[in-house]
Amino acid sequence: MDYKNIIYETKDLVGKVVINRPQVLNAIDYRTIVELKDLLSNIQKDSQIRVVVITGAGEKSFIVGADQGELKKHGHNTKEAEEFVRYCRETLSLLENLGKPSVCAINGYAFGLGLQLALACTFRIVSTHAKFGLPEINIGFFPSMGATQRLTRLVGEAKATEMILIGEPIDAEEAFRIGLVHKRVSSSELMEHSEKLAENLAGKSPVAMRLAMDAIKHEKTMSIEDGLNYEAKLSDICLESEDAKEGMLALIEKRKPVYKGK
Repeated sequence: MDYKNIIYETKDLVGKVVINRPQVLNAIDYRTIVELKDLLSNIQKDSQIRVVVITGAGEKSFIVGADQGELKKHGHNTKEAEEFVRYCRETLSLLENLGKPSVCAINGYAFGLGLQLALACTFRIVSTHAKFGLPEINIGFFPSMGATQRLTRLVGEAKATEMILIGEPIDAEEAFRIGLVHKRVSSSELMEHSEKLAENLAGKSPVAMRLAMDAIKHEKTMSIEDGLNYEAKLSDICLESEDAKEGMLALIEKRKPVYKGK
């Protein structure tokens, strides 16, 4: 696919995805979500990419939400509106289940669909001037691209309920305090810090990271006993991998391991 609204770059084992619609604060329209889903599908299959960084073009906004023009265009066309929503949900699910860590570099507004996309990422690094919000309740509906589930699991029922039902934005300090984001940095340091984190992750075993993320994800749906058993099962699989053997050998030989993702 020819990407018009997304810039994609690769460096070593890291893929960098930039939502490139700064003229509308990187609002997501139908073409953009189709492009993003296609790109993430290709990244998932690309063994040469181990970590993904996602950000928005410009300094004002990560993703301000769904494109208002798209909403007006399809507002009375139920079929097209439903297709847009379906693509959004499928894309966010794909991102969450990519099998590779994703680093979301949030450089400004993360509202509505933008925040919900960020919630599907593994890590969220933000600039100190970033803002977060789910304003859908103020225009007669609620955030239904995963926010009621992902946000609640991340920050707890009380804070998620407040953000979803009141719909007022919070700043980077509050987002960090409640555990919505992992780290706050200055705007000038955002991409450098995010890319360094991605490079760090890219140097680790893809097998171990994939299995660890799988174990963490299943914690949400299992009892502690079942979760521990599942963790042990995945650990056995991991220990049989070439990566685990390489990691142990590198430790013994006092060198940096070279993982192959096998």
